[in-house]
Amino acid sequence: MQKKGLIVLLVAAVIVAAAAIFLWLGGTRSVAEAGSGQPILAGLAGKIGDVASLKISGAGGTVTLQRQAPGWSVGEKGGYPADPTRIRQALLGFAELKLVEPKTRSADSYGRLDVEDPGKPGGHARLIEIADAGGGKLGELIVGKRRPDRLGSGADGLYIRRPGDAQSWLAQGSVDLPAETKDWLDKKIVSIAPTRIATVTLTHADGSTLVLKRDKEDAKFTVQDAPAESKFKADAAIAEPAGALDGLELTDVRAVAELAFPSVGVSRAAWLTFDGVTITAETFEKDGTNWLRLKASGSDSDKATEEAAAINARAANWAYAVYPYKVNAMKTKLADLVEAPKGS
Repeated sequence: MQKKGLIVLLVAAVIVAAAAIFLWLGGTRSVAEAGSGQPILAGLAGKIGDVASLKISGAGGTVTLQRQAPGWSVGEKGGYPADPTRIRQALLGFAELKLVEPKTRSADSYGRLDVEDPGKPGGHARLIEIADAGGGKLGELIVGKRRPDRLGSGADGLYIRRPGDAQSWLAQGSVDLPAETKDWLDKKIVSIAPTRIATVTLTHADGSTLVLKRDKEDAKFTVQDAPAESKFKADAAIAEPAGALDGLELTDVRAVAELAFPSVGVSRAAWLTFDGVTITAETFEKDGTNWLRLKASGSDSDKATEEAAAINARAANWAYAVYPYKVNAMKTKLADLVEAPKGS
């Protein structure tokens, strides 16, 4: 009897253990099955056109991207135009994110995935808030570490967590979120093809001036009032200042009112196009950064006047940080174009 009772107890224990395991596995599967393969921000894909703001806060500060009548702008940069392509790519990336695998529910373990509450000291998580023009939420998400696809299958991953939800997830998809506010800016300032330039006048901070001229588009630039004995470098070196406005891009921007240009130490460059547009740039260096401001004027035709007005409408209120090689071209001196004497 005792042996029979012991067997009954062992069988009961096995049944209880099996039931516990079944329930545990079933619960785990239910979490995965309830979310795996599902879009994280359901409905966002069909409402991309309704998005009026994208706010990213947490590690590295806050970026507020807003869409208004003229287009997208960056709130933390005085409302300067944002890169609409980059914003659209980010929104599409969020809309395409799909849940893959549930991860930790323990707040103590969030830091390993960078999905802790945004703003936590030492944390790296970022809170994404997407809203429409009326302030209605179209999506909200805590974004953590990326998990790059190491097999080349295109299945990049991203660790995420919904605000207020303990469950973290591995999601499939990729979203490009620049770390710095300035990386959201529309970097294009102006682009004037070198073939359009007739005259370049460079006035340096020391008062010296260099003038480069040509009579027609396919002619070579010459140095005005050059010493007769001067032996110049290659034609490309003489023409380089004419290309300084070709694809001119910013690396940062500030409102002119916030960045007072000094009365000394400023270099000036002026480009006159064959069709009557004059663009003038003033540049100076502050704390290792080259800053530039532009203005334009037009003559000879309505087209030139309209182009100048468009440049002023975009650039008049801003000071741009630009790449050093562009500023160096604007500061070209006669000595930079003359061949050094042999043996020197």
